[in-house]
Amino acid sequence: MTAVFDRIYELADQLDKGSPTDLDDRARACRETKEAVKDAKSLLESVRVELSEGWHGGAGERALSSLEDFKKNRDEQAEDLEESARSFEVVRDALSHAQQEGRSKREEAKALQTKLDGVWNDHGHGMGNIVLAWAEDKLVKAKALILLADLQRVVTTYDAVLLAEGLKLRTKTGAVWELAGSEKRNLAEIGAIILKEIPGLAALIAKHPELDWALLHGDWDKIMQNPEVAQKIYDYFGFKYVEDGGYYTTGEHSVQSYLGWHDLYDKLEPVIGAKLDHTSDGGDNMEFTDPQTGKQYRLELWKGSYGFGQAYGGEVGFYTSEAGDDSGYFSAAQGDDQIKVTQTIYDKGTGEVYFTNDGQGADGTDKKHFWNLAIRNDPSVDSGNLGQRATIEVRDVGMRDRMYDEMTRYAAAHPGQNLTVTKGSDDPPTLSYDWKK
Repeated sequence: MTAVFDRIYELADQLDKGSPTDLDDRARACRETKEAVKDAKSLLESVRVELSEGWHGGAGERALSSLEDFKKNRDEQAEDLEESARSFEVVRDALSHAQQEGRSKREEAKALQTKLDGVWNDHGHGMGNIVLAWAEDKLVKAKALILLADLQRVVTTYDAVLLAEGLKLRTKTGAVWELAGSEKRNLAEIGAIILKEIPGLAALIAKHPELDWALLHGDWDKIMQNPEVAQKIYDYFGFKYVEDGGYYTTGEHSVQSYLGWHDLYDKLEPVIGAKLDHTSDGGDNMEFTDPQTGKQYRLELWKGSYGFGQAYGGEVGFYTSEAGDDSGYFSAAQGDDQIKVTQTIYDKGTGEVYFTNDGQGADGTDKKHFWNLAIRNDPSVDSGNLGQRATIEVRDVGMRDRMYDEMTRYAAAHPGQNLTVTKGSDDPPTLSYDWKK
C-alpha cells in the first residue's frame, strides 16, 4: 500500500514544480511587449504620413507600400502577443487550481497513512482485535485509492489544458511544456484531447457550405485550402497543406512531437491504415551514440501507403535518448540535435519525381526539424514502386560521420533495403542517401 501513498506524493510534488508566478510574469511580459509593438506601429504611421507628402511614384510608392505591410505585420504581432498572454493566464489558473488540489490530497493522504500506521501499532501493542484492525485497514486503503484516482484526474485535466494552450503558444512564443511539471502524455490521453477538438472543427467546416461535399467525400485537399479550417487543424493537429508541392506535412508542435518514438509504434500501422517500408528490419535500427555525452540517436526512414491506400509518401525521423536510458523510448530531437532534411519521393521504375519536401513544417527559417513528413492524397499511385532519397544536414562533422557510419553498417547488414549512402560537404556537414527497398 506504500506505493499508493508514494504515488500520491509524487503527483502532488510534480504539480508543485510549476510556477503560477512565472506564468503570470510571462503573460505580463507579453502585454508589455504588445504595448511596445503598438508604439512602433504609431511611429511607423507618423513616418508614413510624412513620407507620403513628398514621395510619389517609383521607389517612393514601393517604400510606402512596404511601410504599410510593416504596419500590418505589427498589428498581427500585437494580436499574437495578446493571445499568448491569455494562454499563459489560462495555464496559470489551471495550474493554481491543480496545485491547490494536489496539496489538499497530499495532506489527506498523510492523515490516512498516519491512521493506517496507528491501527497496526495499536494492534501490535495488544489493543483492539484483529478483525477490527483488518476492517479498518481495508477502509483506509480504499480511501487512499479514491484519493489517488482523484489526484490523477486533476493531473490529467490540467495536462489537457497545458496541451491545448501550449499548442497555441508553440506557434507564437515558444515551448511551455517545461513550466508545469505535468505528466508525460500517453497515447490514450493525446487521443482524448484531440477528440475534444473534433466538434469544434465540424462546426467550423459547417460555416462553409462549399466544404460539405468535400467533407462527405473525404476531399481533404479541398478542406485544407480553406485558411480558417487549415489554421485550426494546424493549431491542434500540426498538419498543414503545402499548396506549391501538393502534399501534407507537419509542424514541430504536432502530436507526434510529444509521443516521441518507440518500436511499438510500427506495430500500429494497420490501425492507422498505413502500409510502410521502414528501417527497423528484424529489430535492428540505425542508432549511434555521442562518445562525449553518451546521448543516443536514432534515425528512422519510412515510405509507402497511408490512409488505407488513399495516400502515399514518406518520412524521415530523428530521435534522441539520454545516456543510460534503455527503456526503448526516444524523444523527438530538439534544439541543436535537430536536422535539416530535403526528402524526395519518386517512382523507382520510371524515375518520375512526385514531390520534394525541402524542410517545410520546421519552425522559423532554418528548416531544421525532428521530422520531415510528406504525404499526398492519390490512390492511383502504386506505393510499392516508391523510392526515397534525401540530403540530411547536421550540426557538426562528427555527428555526420557517426550517422554515415551507422547508415552504411545498416545498409550492409540488410542488402534487401537497397540503401546507398554518400557523404556530402563538411560545411555545412551533409550526407545523402537513396532508398529503393
